[in-house]
Amino acid sequence: VSVTLAAGVILKALHQRSNFYAAAVYLSQSSANLMILTNLFLVATGYFLYGAQRLLYGQLRPIETEQLYEKAWFAVTETCLAMTIFRGELGVWFLVMFVCLLVGKVWGWIGEGRVEILEQQPPANPRLFHGRLATSLILSVTFDALMLDYAVRTVLESARADMMVMFGFEFAILTILSTSTLARYCISLVEIYIKYRQKLVKIAERRAEIRADRERAIREHRESGAEGIPDNLPDEADVEEMELDIPGWEEKGRW
Repeated sequence: VSVTLAAGVILKALHQRSNFYAAAVYLSQSSANLMILTNLFLVATGYFLYGAQRLLYGQLRPIETEQLYEKAWFAVTETCLAMTIFRGELGVWFLVMFVCLLVGKVWGWIGEGRVEILEQQPPANPRLFHGRLATSLILSVTFDALMLDYAVRTVLESARADMMVMFGFEFAILTILSTSTLARYCISLVEIYIKYRQKLVKIAERRAEIRADRERAIREHRESGAEGIPDNLPDEADVEEMELDIPGWEEKGRW
């Protein structure tokens, strides 16, 4: 419906006006046309973000969706209350900045939740999970930093206190939060690497113990005067990783 309405008003403007510039002026001067085009922009943005979310995060869990709705509702309410402090026109550009702010917050919340999941349990597909999560966190930090830079430069150029000041503070907070989430993810990667190295050391120690037990059993068997190789000798392949006691994060002195 949004695409049909937008195509209709654009074709009408091109039909009634002789050139593109006149058609663009006609569209910008009509409130109904602006509302239709803005609705199309929001729908297109929603589909793009949904596709990016499915690509980098996959299917969201029901609890994640519920938490996002609750946080987004509070974020919209807080932003609307903060708007009353500043003077400024509520135009199309304000709507773009508002949507960018909400998108940055939601994207950061999803990334923070996935980092918490990583800290609690290992992923089923580590390569895919880490590739997606690392890309999404880097995109989040980059987006927030670029929006912060734009807001700061706009405030400095305009030299007046308008709603761009509010957006500047919001994106500054988002940049700090997204950077801390990325740093937290890096710490989790270090912990995973340390546990992996500790697991290899434990496996090597356990296999060395098994080889020593085999040699001792064979030596005792030969000393008893028996011939051949004794039965039920321990095998190095029988080492179970789940039975190993890995110190992990707690014993930092071993790093």
